[in-house]
Amino acid sequence: MQTTVAFWLRRPSTTAQDIGAALARSSRSGVLGLVFLLGGALPVSAAKWDPIAPADLVAKESVSCPGADAEILRAEVSVTESGGETQTDEYIRAKIYTAKGVEEQGKFSVEYPTGARVRRPEARLVKPDGTSTELAKADYFETVSAKVAGVKWKKIAFTFPNLAPGDIIEYRWTTFQDGYLSFKWVFCQQEVPVRDYRFTIGRMAIPTYIAWMNCPGAEQKRHGDDFVVTAHNLPAFAAEQNMPPQRDFRGWVFLCSSAQSSSRKNEWKEVSASWAEQFRQATKPGSLYKKHTAQILAGATTDEEKLRRLYDFCQSEITNYSWVNTPEVQAARAQSLEDDTWSPKLILERRAGWGFEINNLFAALARSAGYEVRKINSSSRADLLNIQVPKGWLFLNRDSVGVQVGGQWRNFDPASYFVPYGMLDWREEGVVGLRCDTEKTVQLVRVPASSADRTQAQRKARLTLDDAGTLEGEIEETYTGHLAISRKTNSWNDSLEDVNKDFREEITKRLPNAEVSEVVWTNLRSRELPLIVKYHVKVPGYAEQAGTRLVFAPGFFEAGKPVVFAAAERKYPIFFSYPWGEHDDIEIVLPAGYALDKPSAPAPVGEAGKAFSANYKLQYNPKIRTFAFQRDFALGANGAFAFQVESYPLLKGYFEQLHKSDTHSILLKPKQMPATISATPATGAESN
Repeated sequence: MQTTVAFWLRRPSTTAQDIGAALARSSRSGVLGLVFLLGGALPVSAAKWDPIAPADLVAKESVSCPGADAEILRAEVSVTESGGETQTDEYIRAKIYTAKGVEEQGKFSVEYPTGARVRRPEARLVKPDGTSTELAKADYFETVSAKVAGVKWKKIAFTFPNLAPGDIIEYRWTTFQDGYLSFKWVFCQQEVPVRDYRFTIGRMAIPTYIAWMNCPGAEQKRHGDDFVVTAHNLPAFAAEQNMPPQRDFRGWVFLCSSAQSSSRKNEWKEVSASWAEQFRQATKPGSLYKKHTAQILAGATTDEEKLRRLYDFCQSEITNYSWVNTPEVQAARAQSLEDDTWSPKLILERRAGWGFEINNLFAALARSAGYEVRKINSSSRADLLNIQVPKGWLFLNRDSVGVQVGGQWRNFDPASYFVPYGMLDWREEGVVGLRCDTEKTVQLVRVPASSADRTQAQRKARLTLDDAGTLEGEIEETYTGHLAISRKTNSWNDSLEDVNKDFREEITKRLPNAEVSEVVWTNLRSRELPLIVKYHVKVPGYAEQAGTRLVFAPGFFEAGKPVVFAAAERKYPIFFSYPWGEHDDIEIVLPAGYALDKPSAPAPVGEAGKAFSANYKLQYNPKIRTFAFQRDFALGANGAFAFQVESYPLLKGYFEQLHKSDTHSILLKPKQMPATISATPATGAESN
C-alpha cells in the first residue's frame, strides 16, 4: 500500500521566468530535487482519530471491487507552505478482507532522504467490534534504507500486531522540507482499490495550479482558501515487470506554481519561445567565448573533433557543482547560490558551475565556433513518456543542447558528469523533446538512443572446479556506456567499503554461498571508461552431486538469476532502459578424475543483429582439463528496445529460452577414458 510523492523545491525566484527555468533545470541544478517513497498517504490535521462507519467495521467484502484482498477506504494528502518550508500531511484508512491482505498490507514503511524531516507516524488497528489499539513508540523502527537513484534514504518501519481479516488500519504522519514548492506529484491510484481520495492545497507561497492524469471522474473544488481534488472508486493498479513509467498509466495528481500553468491556446508555443529566448540570451557569443573557443579548437579541422574538444573542456575543466561536493568546493557552491548570477562568463572565470550552467557554457562556445544551437527540453524517460498532452510541457525537466551539424541535429549534455561524448543520460534518450524556438513554433523531436554497441558488459572468468563441487577463481568485469554510468552514479556518494559491500550482496543474491574477496575497481571515481572490477570468488556447492556425477552450469554470470517475464499475461507495453550487449568468456578447469558425460551446447536464441539474440560456444581441452564457455547476448542491436504489449508472447518466449540456455547444465562422470564433446552442438555452437 505504497504511495509515491515527488517534490521539486527551489529557492526564491524574482520573476515568473525564473520559476519556469527552475522547473527545467531542477533535475541537475543541485538546488533541490527530492523524491519520497511513502508507505501510504495520510493527514495529521486531527488531534484524534475520526469515527469509523459501522458498515465499514463489519464489511466482509469491497462493494466497488468484490474479491479485493484489501481496500483503502479513505486517503488524504494535504500540502502547505510557510516560512520557506513545505509541509505535507498524509493519512490512510484501509480495510483488510482476506489472509492475503493481512500478509501484504500488515507491514509499512516510510522511506525518505536525509534532507527531509518526518514526524513520527501514528497508527492504530481497529477490530470489527470497534475496539482499537494504537501502536506505541517502541513499535516503530528507524533504519537506513536502500538507495534510491543513487542516494541512501532512511526508513521508519512498523507492523500491525494481531492483524486479521475484517480489521481496519489507520496511519498518518507529516514530512517537512526546506524550500518553496515548484512542482509536486503523487500517485492516487494504489495497488489496492481506493474508495475515496482527497488532495488538498492549503496555504502556498505562490499561487498553485493542480491537475491530474489517468483519473476518470476526478473533480476539483474550492473550500475557502483551499483547493481540493477528489476521486472515488479508483481501481487497483498492478505494476508489471519492465513496464514504461507508471505515470503513463497510473492515476496521479500534480501541482505546480500558477506561473507555469497557462491555459491559453498557444501555451506550448509561448513556452518554447520563452525558454528559447532565455537560452539565447544566456549563451550569446562574446569576445571572451570566442577567445576560449579559438584556444580550445586550435588545430581541429572536423566537426567531430571540434565538438568533442568543446564537450571535453566543459566536462573535464569545469568543476560541476551538481556532482562535486568536496570540502574545497562547498564554500564556492554556497556563494554561487547567494550571487544568483548564472552566466557562462562567470563559469569560465571561476572554472566551476552548476550542471545547467555547464550546458549553457557548451552552447555559448559552440555558438562562438559558428554552430547553430538550440535548447532541448524533455521529460525523464524514467518518469513520463507521453508529454504530448495540453500540459505536457510542465514535465520537461531535463535539458540538453542541440547542435546542427551537416544539416542534422545532434544532442549534447556535458552536465551529465559520467556521460561520455556522443551519448546522453539514458533518461534523455529515446524520448520526445521540445527543441525550443524563438519563432513560437512547436518543434517536438525524437531524441535518439545510443546504439547497443555503446553499452557493453565484457565478463571474464578463470575458474577451477574441484571434486566436491566448489568453484573458485578470478573474475574481471568490464562495463561501458549506460552500464558503467549507472554503476558510477549509484556509488558516487558511497565509501569504497559500502560499494564493495553492495557489490558482494549483488553476487550473493543469486549465489547465496558465494564468498567474494579482493575486490578492485578501476575508473570507479573518474569519468574515464571503461569501468572495470576484478575480484576473487569461491562458491561451495556450485556443482551439485548427482550420484557419482557432478552437474554444473558453465554460465557463471547468469547462474541463479530468475526467468524474466514469468507472468502468463501482460497488460502494459514492455520497456527497457536502453539497448545493451553482454560478452562472457569463461574457462573452468575441471576436477581430475572426471570426464564430460555426453555434453551438449545451449540452443541459440533470436537472431544476431536483431532486437534479441544470444549465441553460445563450447570448447574442451582434455590435455589441461579446461572447459571453455562463451556467450554473446544483445537486446536492441537493431535499435528496438521497447515493445508493444502484442509482442509479449514472442518476447516472453525469447526470455524463457534465454533462461534455459543460460542455465544449461553440463554433467561430469568419474573418468574411465579420455572424453571430448561428441554430441552435435546446436546451431551457433562450436566444439573441439
